[in-house]
Amino acid sequence: PGAARWLSLELKLVADVGFLGKPNAGKSTLLAAASAARPKIADYPFTTIVPNLGVCDIGDEGAGLVLCDIPGIIEGASGGVGMGSTFLRHVQRCKVLLHVVDGTSEDPIGDFKVIQNELKEYDEFLAQKPQVVVLNKIDVSEVKEMQEELMAQLREAAGHTRVLAISGATTKNVEVLMGRLKKFCDSQPVVDLPEPPQIDFTKAELDSDSDIYDIMSDPAYPGQWRVNGGYIEQVAKMTHWEYPEAVERFGRQLEALGIAAELERRGAVDGDLVMVDKFDFEFAPGMTNPYIPGDLLDKDAQWEEQRRQGGMLVDEPDEWRGFQSGGYLDDDSDELAGFNDGEDWDMLDDAETDMVEFTYEEDDDIWQA
Repeated sequence: PGAARWLSLELKLVADVGFLGKPNAGKSTLLAAASAARPKIADYPFTTIVPNLGVCDIGDEGAGLVLCDIPGIIEGASGGVGMGSTFLRHVQRCKVLLHVVDGTSEDPIGDFKVIQNELKEYDEFLAQKPQVVVLNKIDVSEVKEMQEELMAQLREAAGHTRVLAISGATTKNVEVLMGRLKKFCDSQPVVDLPEPPQIDFTKAELDSDSDIYDIMSDPAYPGQWRVNGGYIEQVAKMTHWEYPEAVERFGRQLEALGIAAELERRGAVDGDLVMVDKFDFEFAPGMTNPYIPGDLLDKDAQWEEQRRQGGMLVDEPDEWRGFQSGGYLDDDSDELAGFNDGEDWDMLDDAETDMVEFTYEEDDDIWQA
């Protein structure tokens, strides 16, 4: 057995553009319209539960652009609400963030501000990345009527003019968006990610020395010994005590580690109680008897007692008889009783008597073995 450690490994996808937005804002629809990716699309929130990647294949200017769609972000995502915070790391390595705003929302501008605030709460480095904002679903008449007003409010809230109205469902302005995104990404400098937090492995060694153990005894309880040690306790936990081979292996481990010899040196004798972690067994110097925990010995004794009393035994069969001596009746005499009482056999005999005798002709081809 080796040392046990919990390690947290994070996979971060690499893409040019990362999609952000509230649930059901149309991010997956936009990804499907701009690439050959086929993410799950439905009219309910949190349709996307895993990140989706796609490569733009429309138009000449935007072709080759790698796009990443992550699950929707809701208020409180930076604190663990919803699924967005789990996947925000996938857009940390994107050059540009594409903020998709749902035009049919009750408060599109409020949704935009909520996402911006969650980005700052989650990672300041992510919040500082360059963004492009799109007002989606302009194919809806209500959004079309308020398009100019909403566009002006989004420019003011974003603090820049990189705002475009699109429709992922009808692909209106999607090709224009991809072309502008490609040029914008190409103009961005390469920015190194911040250094990940370093783990100080000196605080807890990864290796466990098998030679380190401690044996304790209490004069008030003679014949009882407790063995403490990370390695031997792990061996005891990994031992399948119900298998004699595994129990014998544990005994060999005690011998190899010198624990058995040390117990003898301190005065332990055959039959003393030895405790390792939550397991206890009788000491057996020199492997004179297997190391079997007491509870298993008790169960074995109970089974032996029941067997001796006949509670667990089945009736032994009578002495075997040959077939000619009537042994065929030993299998199931009740079922064989009256075997010839019915008329079926008589009818079969009658049928046999009516059978036409078969004769060979001189030119018949007869197969022989």
